[in-house]
Amino acid sequence: MAVTQVQVLLAAMDTAHSASLAQVLMQAGATVSLVQVRSAEHLLEQLRERTPNLLVLELDKDGSLLEQVRARYPYLPIVAAVARPTEQIAFSISRLGAEDVWTLPLAAESMAERAQGVLERLPVPPPPAVGNPAGEVGATAAMAAPMIEDGEEVDPSMPLLPPPAMVGANPRMAEIRNTVEKVAGTDVTVLVRGESGVGKEVIARLLFEYSRRRQKPFIKVNCAAIPHDLLESELFGYEAGAFTGAVRDKPGKFELANHGTLFLDEIAEMHPMLQAKLLHVLQDGTFSRLGAKRDIAVDVRVVCATNKLLEDRVREGLFREDLLYRINVVTIFLPPLRERRDEIPVLTEYMLRKYAIQYGRPLRRFSPEVARRMTEYDWPGNIRELENLCKRFVIVGSETQILRELSSRGPASVPPPEVSSSQERPLAGQLPALAASEAPAGTPADLSLLEVGRRAAWEAERHAIQEMLEVTHWNRREASRRLQVSYKALLNKIKQMQLEEDASAGRAGGSTKEKPPIQ
Repeated sequence: MAVTQVQVLLAAMDTAHSASLAQVLMQAGATVSLVQVRSAEHLLEQLRERTPNLLVLELDKDGSLLEQVRARYPYLPIVAAVARPTEQIAFSISRLGAEDVWTLPLAAESMAERAQGVLERLPVPPPPAVGNPAGEVGATAAMAAPMIEDGEEVDPSMPLLPPPAMVGANPRMAEIRNTVEKVAGTDVTVLVRGESGVGKEVIARLLFEYSRRRQKPFIKVNCAAIPHDLLESELFGYEAGAFTGAVRDKPGKFELANHGTLFLDEIAEMHPMLQAKLLHVLQDGTFSRLGAKRDIAVDVRVVCATNKLLEDRVREGLFREDLLYRINVVTIFLPPLRERRDEIPVLTEYMLRKYAIQYGRPLRRFSPEVARRMTEYDWPGNIRELENLCKRFVIVGSETQILRELSSRGPASVPPPEVSSSQERPLAGQLPALAASEAPAGTPADLSLLEVGRRAAWEAERHAIQEMLEVTHWNRREASRRLQVSYKALLNKIKQMQLEEDASAGRAGGSTKEKPPIQ
């Protein structure tokens, strides 16, 4: 951002230093508005009236003013000016973040230099475009979000804030934020762990944005989405003539990410034969393309992510132990959303605003009842599930459907009925009729029609999978081929439905015997 475009709000507790601060900022080219702070409410009112690009805030004795501003405006760039620094103020600044900290009074030359540096570092605002890809971490201005009332049209040119992945007072997220800040400036390999949909890619991008490599490429590879026999050429490339159809040289992702960051998502799904080559690259920084006669040296920072327990994969012989030690230099474990419920309102506000802009709809917020139910819900799909729910609400605008879904899938809902040993299991060819015409036995009378249909479909799907597994003698790959679903999706269904190999006598999921190893 050009310095002449910067709007600075100078909030002074003591006018003794305000004149010199304002003069330095104006000499640097910024437009300065000076306000003497009478209370936190007064300052927040000033921020509502004018949204600055930068707030220079003279802190009170305990730093509580910074906490109140940060709670309301989590992305506003702030410079903390401190006349009487204390340990409590230092702790608040380190926890809540600031662009810079000025200990007053500053020498004139030092103040001018630091003011110029802060103003030049301010992010560039996004261009006015609907659907601006500002949801990417670090892509847009980290500015304050102006207040918008329910039903008000959202201006497409309004800056869309980066997702609040690292904002909030949750102790575990504060610890993760501290780890990211410490690790980002290094080149060590980082392993991000957490459930599906919890935001592992967001952490990988934050590590990239905070690193010295942020001006270089960020390349993502989903190891589960590419067949293992193609993943090697995708990662390392190939020479012309290496195999049939290789008519020209192709650089791999490691070459494309040279001097940048390579994000290997779902690393647990990588084939063991390919893991050996990856280990070699991580150790030596060299590799060869398929069909090449020479090695290529690269300087790549690798970040890995997984939702699997890699130690179990090592015991099963599906993951190399030496590779685990190599990528596990620093581990960041992202807790599921149900363990950081205090972040749900912040995430919800961001997503509602994002999709209101994207789809050209007026901004509407959830009612207190829906907001309460959302906070109580367990979110098995984590942030991805929350995002889909917010997107659906923006498009459809109905809270009735949202409440129905939260009730039917929430922790207090009745689980899908188990198949009793006395129930006759229909043949696979009869399942569509069952799903269309019959509710599962034992359905409570007070369930909605939607819930009855959902349970019938769930039961029909469970029977179909059980039947196919028995027909294929529990060959999961063959069963997934015949059912025309991915192998990974079938494994997830087997686990979710608690199907076990010794359940062939009509006791699906009823045995306590340890599940057979994955084929």
